[in-house]
Amino acid sequence: MRCFITGMMLLWISTAGGAEGVSFKPGQIWPDDNGVHINAHGGGILLYAGTYYWFGEHKTAGRRGNRANVGVHCYSSTDLYHWRDEGVALGVSDDPQSVIFRGCIIERPKVIHNAKTGKFVMWFHLELIGQGYEAARTGLAVSDKVTGPYRFIESLRPNAGCWPENLPAAQRTGAADEQALERNSEPWRRQAAAGLFVRRDFEGGQMSRDMTLFVDDDGKAYHIHASEENQTLHISQLSDDYLSFSGRYVRVLPGGHNEAPAVFKRRGKYYLISSGCTGWAPNAARLAVADSIWGPWKSLGNPCVGVNPQNGMGPEKTFGGQSTFVLPVAGTPDAYVALFDLWRPRDAIDGRYLWLPIRFTPEGIRIEWLGEWDLSVFADPPSEYELVWSDEFDADGRPDPNNWTYERGFVRNEELQWYQPDNAFCRDGLLIIEGRRERKANPAYAAGSRSWQRRREYAEYTSSSLLTRGLHSWRYGRFEIRARFDARAGLWPAFWTLGVADRWPACGEIDILEYYRRRLYFNVAWASPAGGRPIWSKIDKPISDFGGPEWPRAFHLWRMDWDEQSIRLYLDDVLQITTDLQRTVNPPGSRIANPFHQPHYILVNLAIGGASGGDPSGTEFPARYEIDYIRVYQKQAGDQTATGL
Repeated sequence: MRCFITGMMLLWISTAGGAEGVSFKPGQIWPDDNGVHINAHGGGILLYAGTYYWFGEHKTAGRRGNRANVGVHCYSSTDLYHWRDEGVALGVSDDPQSVIFRGCIIERPKVIHNAKTGKFVMWFHLELIGQGYEAARTGLAVSDKVTGPYRFIESLRPNAGCWPENLPAAQRTGAADEQALERNSEPWRRQAAAGLFVRRDFEGGQMSRDMTLFVDDDGKAYHIHASEENQTLHISQLSDDYLSFSGRYVRVLPGGHNEAPAVFKRRGKYYLISSGCTGWAPNAARLAVADSIWGPWKSLGNPCVGVNPQNGMGPEKTFGGQSTFVLPVAGTPDAYVALFDLWRPRDAIDGRYLWLPIRFTPEGIRIEWLGEWDLSVFADPPSEYELVWSDEFDADGRPDPNNWTYERGFVRNEELQWYQPDNAFCRDGLLIIEGRRERKANPAYAAGSRSWQRRREYAEYTSSSLLTRGLHSWRYGRFEIRARFDARAGLWPAFWTLGVADRWPACGEIDILEYYRRRLYFNVAWASPAGGRPIWSKIDKPISDFGGPEWPRAFHLWRMDWDEQSIRLYLDDVLQITTDLQRTVNPPGSRIANPFHQPHYILVNLAIGGASGGDPSGTEFPARYEIDYIRVYQKQAGDQTATGL
């Protein structure tokens, strides 16, 4: 912004995107090597000998397809995009005496490899035929070969005769009669949290419904499952051969009413994604974190942001999906994929998969809806960067006052808008800056004034300009904004920085995102010896170079990489311009010799008209500039963050 005057879904493998010509595109069919969409619902993935193996429920058509008519299907892949059908790994039995007789319920199968025994071990949620969900058992199958066939061993309820390690002694005794309690009433829930169902099921074993497996760095394996009438999750350690339960287990978030657990570990911390219990209907995802697999676990709320445009479902419905697994991507640090299923119980075979990348934040994790993505997202930022500040705009209402202040009135460039806070608000995970055609009286109006800011009696437009000045500033780093904007005449959206010391242009200006008059601008400015005029390192390109009329309506990523040597500006990971900081020297007498070796603060605004913005008179208002997130990363050596400058 030139500062002339201060003042659960299937994934389609697309041939159009991604570094290798492939991408995940939620909402479409994901075909296997036979051209048939993948049939591995509620699944988990095992990495073995450089190949990924995806195990999941084989569904069939119609409502009857929610039962196990076939068994557990297996697929293999070396790149996570293309999957080969390896067939049925565990088939149901045709023997009516078998507990896995055709028509039983087999859900959420997971397979792990035991390095000591060489066996591949599968555990799954099992419900016996004709009993609905009353059996609440877990089943075990084993194979010498990763793709199977797996041999069914047994089903059971875990931890019979064992108390949870974190159940107080006082809760291990007392009545276990639930008949006097109305199911799902508040007294019933309180008693459940206090161990009612642990006591009830002590002798015969604890209930086990939705489940997952997790193998820790030391080779110990854990069976994590919904128990106690789905009121409480249990984490149970398996035996060394993974074929039985060790008897050691803990309760997690007692009375929290969680199911669909998915567990992973990153940098010594354990993360648990789960959901509420609403049957086949989607609900909000939940996140918890712990320093030990045994807890204590701390709830962190819903990690999801954004809206799935295909069904209109946002974080409150987990985009229509439910958690099933978290996949670490081999060979890529901090690369984890959250796997969700979108259930369609009326036609089970049409259940969809939804995979999304996990981003780590200072508060926890973020799982953002992306209409299309590929594994290159994990290369950005490089591993030497760490997120030091961000605003994800997840809370509806006013932008966070701990992050943003506002410019007010007529500010710069003879722009037509009156800046005011009212035009900036957060909704559905976005910061929305709205330009409006509305008259605003100018309290500083002075008839005949030589100042353009004072001689205007009214503003005919309003908008907002937000800035971090006085709250947050940074020297060097990676600055990102994911945004989209209205590209019609007279609109001037920008995301830019100014140095904290000296007047413009000696303070230094960096325009990371700037658009007006059908062109995109990438600029860096500092002072020249000629009376305070700027020197520009700049490039501008017509918006048509980046795509057709639909291009600005989609979200895109603008980025700056700034270090001691240079400033590099990118759009959608394509370098647009590099500015060598040996050039950016202010004239003698300036307070700052080089404005790009001092901290800068951020501005994000939507200007209207003015010296460069064009004529908005033919544009219909309101007009919007929508920001998904703004993030600042820094290297651990050399970068400096300043607050309150």
